[in-house]
Formats: sequence, structure tokens, C-alpha cells
Amino acid sequence: MMGGQASSSTIRIAVAVTVLIVLAGALHIAQRVATERAIDGVVGRARASAILLASGYRREIDKFQLVPIVLAADREARDALASRAPDRIAALNRKLEALSAGTGAANVYLLDARGRTVAASNWRRAESFVGEDYAFRAYYRDAMRDGAAQQFAMGTISRQPGLYISKRLDAPEGALGVFVVKVDFRSLEREWREAAGAAFVTDARGIILVTARPDWRFQTVRPLSAGERAAARRSLDFGAVPLAQNALFARGAVGHANRAIRDDAAYVEATEPVRGWRVHVLVPTAPAVSPAITFARLALAIAALAAVALYQLWRHRRRNEAARIAAAADARLAALHHRMAQANKLATLGQITAGVGHEINQPVAAIGNYAHSARTLLQRDRGAEAEEAIGHILALTQRIGLITRELRGFARRSTGEIGPVSVDEVFDGLRLLLRDRLQMLGAELVTTGAQSWVRGERVRLEQVLVNLVQNALDAGARFIVATVVETWDRVRIIVSDDGDGIDPAVRSTLFQPFRTSKDDGLGLGLVISHDIVAELGGTLSVGSPDRGAEFVIDLERAP
Repeated sequence: MMGGQASSSTIRIAVAVTVLIVLAGALHIAQRVATERAIDGVVGRARASAILLASGYRREIDKFQLVPIVLAADREARDALASRAPDRIAALNRKLEALSAGTGAANVYLLDARGRTVAASNWRRAESFVGEDYAFRAYYRDAMRDGAAQQFAMGTISRQPGLYISKRLDAPEGALGVFVVKVDFRSLEREWREAAGAAFVTDARGIILVTARPDWRFQTVRPLSAGERAAARRSLDFGAVPLAQNALFARGAVGHANRAIRDDAAYVEATEPVRGWRVHVLVPTAPAVSPAITFARLALAIAALAAVALYQLWRHRRRNEAARIAAAADARLAALHHRMAQANKLATLGQITAGVGHEINQPVAAIGNYAHSARTLLQRDRGAEAEEAIGHILALTQRIGLITRELRGFARRSTGEIGPVSVDEVFDGLRLLLRDRLQMLGAELVTTGAQSWVRGERVRLEQVLVNLVQNALDAGARFIVATVVETWDRVRIIVSDDGDGIDPAVRSTLFQPFRTSKDDGLGLGLVISHDIVAELGGTLSVGSPDRGAEFVIDLERAP
């Protein structure tokens, strides 16, 4: 009897130790998975921010790029420089002053062939450049030699940094001088401080030039040698600043998007090239990783408690209680499936947000140009031309409204109501949401077939098609065709592409959860799409084309 009790006690101890080991292993795995997913989210946000900020920075430079080119072709400037007549110089001063105020340039000025300032937009102010000698500046020397130049440097009078864009003024008898526009990025830096936090721009040497953190200016993202620092100072770009390496980079707390560091003080870095410089965005990992780990621990604890509860219920209530638990689990699974579908849609929305931002940036820049032109035309009493510019502005705002309405519609939760849906309208939304990514990849989406109506729900059908086209693009497709085929009571939407196709090893499990051929995929997109189509009363199947991949959505035709 005592031997039996000892054996039972030993078994219980062994079971308890096994359970503790399993729980410890599960906790380690859950924390690791939660950390990886949180880091992936940080990487995605950093990449999207870098793309958007690089677009804004490029637009800021482009706004001033043409100013010295236009001025170099100005006959009044040429005559004033050649004659040095006081009245012509005075008129040129006033013109440059108005141009600086109108464009937002920090300064606009004209150097003669020897590098001395003849006229400047700040001619009225105490810090006027008129008469100053800038022959030592690289933007003067390079422009005289090459015709045009750019240089980021500290102002010798203002002590404010900026980008100097210069253009040589030529005449038949030779070079007359150089027009210079100084671009001040302080307003852009204020916007970055409010929106992005740790965002900055570096030159090819890794020196921080434009930054949302003023104390980082003229620090470096890599250590410079003594020779590199001396060369930078000899060019008179940065004055006497130490050009020391930034503390975050010096202590190795910054990881790139493909090599993220996972400790609490780490940052993920994403960069985008802009005209030989790079826009950097640093996003801390701790705000994403810590809650994710906490949630993983809580989820594991809840799962463990649920397992204990289910075991006790199974012991005491047997079949009836097991049936009740199964029903409750089915309800939870259905709710989880709904949340997974919405999460998949939001993940897809995150991928296309940068493209939509780029799509909106272009009409916004055009609106600014048309608005500036309209104001100038109104000042010159050219009302008809101003009205035409305003008409362009209205058209562009309508275009932005169309894009944002489609984006809001895609992000909106499904109503769950099934009714007649126009396939053409779904295709229009699909093209609008993915147009920028298609253009960036050089891909083409073609829709063919009759104008059809199906029984379904637009938001969910649009989500399925977006998933299928995104998968095709991820597989290297550059030509995607969505064909509509009608029968008397059914409508088939066939999505085919010329990509890498489907790995035969995963074809049989294509619609099973967590089965994927992508290195970074979760294997849920096609599962969710399959279930959405089933909820709409249809089927989603995979075809066997000679090349690429093919998916077929079969739905009931709407009367």
C-alpha cells in the first residue's frame, strides 16, 4: 500500500515537472514570436515613414531647383551685371527680394565673375550680402567650372546652415557670374519634430545635415578619420564643429531594417536615397516589444488556465460539458476569424499607405504651384488665366478626395450585409489602391469581361482581390489579368499572372493556416480570402496554368 502511494506521488511529481518544463518552453517561444512580430511592425513603420519623409524632402529641394536656372536666363539680370548701372542693380535687388519672399528661399543673390556679391534679396537688411566676397565657396568655384553646383554649409554671416544651389550666368564673351539660392530647412525640421521624431538627412560621408533633433546636426552616423574631418573643415562647409559620431550609433544601439537590435534601448533604422543624400528614420523598439511580450505572457497564462479549466470540466462533466465547451470554442473561433480578417485587411492597408501617400503628394505639390500662379496672375489682373489655374486646383482636390474616400472605404469594417455588388466598381477600387505599387514595380493590371453584378459585399470582395494581386506582385509578376466570365446564374473572376507560380510542395495545403512559401509570411492571407468568399456564398480555388499562378473566385450572379 505504501509502495503504491509512493509510486503515485512520484508520478505526480514527474507530471508536475514536465508541465513546468513545457510551460517554460512555451513562454520562451511565445516571447520570441511576440518580439519578432513586434520588431517586424516597427520595421514596417520605419520604412513607410522613411519613404514619406524622403518624398517631402525631395519636393522641398525640387521647389528651388529651377530658381537659379530661370534667373541665369534673365535678360535684366544679365544687363545689370554687365552694365553695373545703379538703377538696374536696384531693380534687380527688388526682384530678388520679391522672389525670395514668394518662394520661401532663405536668400537669393548674384555673384560676379570674381565671386563678389552684386545684388541680393537681403540688400535692405543689416546682414546684406551685397559687396561680400564668396569666391572661396565651393558652390561658386564648382558652378564657374561646371555650370551648376550644390553645397550644404554654414552661412558665414547668418551662421545658419542651408543648401546652396548655384547656376552660372553665361554670355557670348564668357561667364558673367553665378546666381545662388540658399534653402533653409528649419520649417521642414519643425514638421519632422512634430510628426517623425528622430528623422534626419546625411550626406555621402554620413554627416547629419537636416535633422528633427537640432543637437544632432553635424554629428555623424559613422566614425570619421582625422583626415576626413580635416578635409571637411578645409572645405569651409561646417566651420569648427567637432563632427563627432552620434551617441546612438557610437554605442551600437541602431539596427537596420534587416538587422534589428532587440534590447530595450535599441532603435530600428530605415533609410531612403535622395539625390546623393539619405533620409534616415529611427524608431525605438521598446514601445512595441514590451507590450508584445506582456501580451504574450498574459495570453500564455490565460491559455494555461483555460487548459486546466477544460481538463477539470472534462473530468467532471464528460460529454455534455465537452459539447458545451466545443460550442463556445467554435464561437470564439468565429470571432477570432473575423478579427483575423480585419487584421489582414489592415496589414494590407499598411503596405499600400506609403504608395497612397506618394499618390497624394503629387497633386498636393501641383496645387501649391497652381495656387502660387493664380495669386501672381490675380496681382497682374489676368483673371481668366487665374480662373483656369483655380480650375486645375479644384480638379486636383477632387482627385485627392477620390483617393482618400477609397482608402477609408477599404479600411472600414465590413457591414456583413450581402447584396448586389458591381464587379467594375470593385476593380476600380482595386486599381486605385494598388496603382502606386504597380507603377513602382513596373507591373500592369488588366481587367477584362462584361460589366457584371454579383451577390456579395464590396469591402470584403475588394479585400480578397487586393490579397490575390499583392501575392502575385510578391511572386515577381509583372502582368496580371482579372477576367470576368458569366454564366446564366454564376460569375467567375479569374485572376492570373506571369509570376513565379505556386510551389508544388505547398499547392495541396494552400488554403490551410500557417502554410506559406514566403520567408516572412504567416500563411493566413489565402485562408482568410478563402473563408471570405465562402461567407459570400462562393468558392475560391487555384488553377493550374502553364505559367505563373491562377485563382478563380466563383460567386452567385446578382439579378
